[in-house]
Amino acid sequence: MENKIPSYLLKPTSSKPEPGKVKGARLSFLDKTIMNSASALKSIYLQAENASKEKLVQKINPHIKLILLIYIVLIISITRHIEAQVIISIFIFSLYIIARLKISGVYKKIFFLATIFGFIVVLPASLNIITPGKIIFNIITINKPLHFWIYTIPRNIGFTENGFKVVLLIFLRVLNSVSFAMLMVFTTSFPAFIKSFKILGVPDTFLMIISLAYKYIFILSRTIEETYFALKSRLSGNIKSGRIRELISGRVFFIFNKSVIIYENTYFAMVSRGYNGKVLLHSQKKLTAIDFVTLIIIVASGLLIIYL
Repeated sequence: MENKIPSYLLKPTSSKPEPGKVKGARLSFLDKTIMNSASALKSIYLQAENASKEKLVQKINPHIKLILLIYIVLIISITRHIEAQVIISIFIFSLYIIARLKISGVYKKIFFLATIFGFIVVLPASLNIITPGKIIFNIITINKPLHFWIYTIPRNIGFTENGFKVVLLIFLRVLNSVSFAMLMVFTTSFPAFIKSFKILGVPDTFLMIISLAYKYIFILSRTIEETYFALKSRLSGNIKSGRIRELISGRVFFIFNKSVIIYENTYFAMVSRGYNGKVLLHSQKKLTAIDFVTLIIIVASGLLIIYL
């Protein structure tokens, strides 16, 4: 039988583009923003999934987690020894391992926040102008000391040993506080964690506003993302970012109005099923032996760290 397949279809083609002919596609600012929003939404999905796993840390009652969060933050704040802060860091890191979280992804965010707010912001405190001490790295030398009101600028300006210790201590405090707070977030579902604030006397109305605002932002962001990609899928060719923004802005009011109607109907449905403005805690898990043992161990460990 004669082969009727065209010859150009029988020629093998290379999957690699020829150099100089194909340029990499560049995403617009709006595309990057939408993609980053989608990534944030996915991280929320992953957080809820991790919180529902039956691991040791995830099994702890949200009320106990809230108490431990406040307690650990206080311990971190009053601990003044670098060695004790390092012990706390190792302890929190071991909890991440027990919880089986993605340590690399989470600690990237933790170190980013700790570097910004615990190192870069407080780095000037290591100068001898603020923290006196032995200079270990000289930055600049002026002709003579300067006196301004009650302040004195010494002749040699540089980083001191005591200053570096202060910066390191603040960095470890921020690192430990952020890491433990994110551990509680990634191992506890958001509704359960919000309900646990009731044990601190937070009004039910305030808790309900937080819960509904969280869900409102989540669904509104998801709706905007779907609307944007549905609109862009019907466009052909390269469209300027300004034109895309005009198209999206024309849909903002419609999306907002639609979301308001949905939440009004949701509220009426809640009222029809007996909602009276109170946050009920009967759906929470009861305290177990694991909760009491965890509370005792962490409280005892915190007291031991203070007296180191």
